[in-house]
Amino acid sequence: MRYDSAVLERVAQRFRRDMWDSVVPEAISESGVEVERFGPVQATAFGDLPEVHLLQQIQGAAEPGAVSEGHLAAAVEWMRAREVDYRIPVAASRPGAEEAEAWLGDRGYEQGAGWIKLVRDGSPPDFHVDPSIVVYRLGEDEAEGEGLSTIAAEAMDIPLVAGTLFFSLPQRNGWHCYTAALGLEEIPAATGSMLIVDGVAQIGAGQTLAHARGRGLNAALLHRRLLDAHRAGCHTVFVEVGECDLGSWSAVCRNLRRAGFEEAY
Repeated sequence: MRYDSAVLERVAQRFRRDMWDSVVPEAISESGVEVERFGPVQATAFGDLPEVHLLQQIQGAAEPGAVSEGHLAAAVEWMRAREVDYRIPVAASRPGAEEAEAWLGDRGYEQGAGWIKLVRDGSPPDFHVDPSIVVYRLGEDEAEGEGLSTIAAEAMDIPLVAGTLFFSLPQRNGWHCYTAALGLEEIPAATGSMLIVDGVAQIGAGQTLAHARGRGLNAALLHRRLLDAHRAGCHTVFVEVGECDLGSWSAVCRNLRRAGFEEAY
């Protein structure tokens, strides 16, 4: 599978930036929801939840010039001022990866499990899903974001206030957001999102409530997003998974590999 890692990294930053930019102004002032750019480096923080490192991240550390031009150092100082527990993923395929790892190592940063990108082409999905599962495309009604944000926050075991990051995504340009239920009479118990930018789709790992896990909802949401990405003319689809998936790693990866995703970096 051929792909451009620079493009994947740009889309990944856009994916996260859109989440932070989409929150209501009250969340910015009351909860400390902030996003800042430093050249090719991007920092996101959620001041009200400083211990939830899923919400605090510096991206782009391995991009050209990130270290040599001081952008990574500036992002680190910005993040430190917010007193949050942050992470700095280093994309192994990017030109500045070795320099970034050395810079971080010299300053006492510890290497963690991190994230892994999985990638596939834009071909339609070719795996079976339970036909009784109902997948809903969100976006017509602004209130639909409430269900999306509630499911996501509960499934990831993070405070409901963090759901503000998901609430307005169904109405944003390029975003495709969904929920899934075990039947027509059932309440949705899983959600998934996807951002499409210039023929490249990033799929969110997806979240399912505890009582509905293992019943095919994640697979159905993945199938629908891959189908919609194909219909939109996407040539590349990727997803980031890792330590932040809070216990759903094995199930998520099973579905992704069955769908044809391969490890990129």
